[in-house]
Amino acid sequence: MARKLDEIAGAQFDGVMSPPRPDLKTLGSLRYWAITSFGVDSDVERGVEEAAALGAEALTVQLGDFDSSLQDMVKLANRICEAATRAALPTAIEVHRDTFTETPERTSELQRAFSLATGEYLEICWDFSHIAVVRHLRPPFSSLLDPKEDILRSSQFHLRPFNGHHCQIPASDGLGGRAPEYCDWLEWARDLFELIRNSRASSIRIAPELGNAAPAYGLACFPDVWEDTKQVLRDLKNLELR
Repeated sequence: MARKLDEIAGAQFDGVMSPPRPDLKTLGSLRYWAITSFGVDSDVERGVEEAAALGAEALTVQLGDFDSSLQDMVKLANRICEAATRAALPTAIEVHRDTFTETPERTSELQRAFSLATGEYLEICWDFSHIAVVRHLRPPFSSLLDPKEDILRSSQFHLRPFNGHHCQIPASDGLGGRAPEYCDWLEWARDLFELIRNSRASSIRIAPELGNAAPAYGLACFPDVWEDTKQVLRDLKNLELR
């Protein structure tokens, strides 16, 4: 883990996103963004406290299962938000496959029900790749930037290169250039950055999130996923500066 953290810092990332684990106690200059999953029977208090104890600046939660009930998920989301408030840990519910929020309709349903039950707004962490696959979208993916108001109120974004049929695509073509599908995604990312320049959030966290073996987002035929991740970081930083 120490070698991995050195590699991450050397590649000019600001921090690391990971589930809470003891070997993240010594992050050096890196900042920590925690991610976890909670179900109906989870010890929410303990999970939030573990993240806070490691110095997490924010927490992303994957909520329940695809077949969880709305009533249970509203109660669970409220427990999470209450624990996060006590820990002073900004928290958002991630749009993600095989969770309650795996479709846009369920995500909106959860937000409406949560607001009715608590009078509060439930923040979403956007991983647009899951929505794109559900919709089998074609470039330029412009429909993913609606509802704009919800995006403008969010402070957490997981940006994995995708197309309408694959939740992750290579950033590079294996020959020293960018993959054409990735270029389509990068144009969409430019539009997203233009939108969130008007964000209502006090700060924004963006994770260039490319998975490999666990979970198996990266296929055996992909170029080196870590090198691709660094390419995505460079490209997103260029977009940020424009």
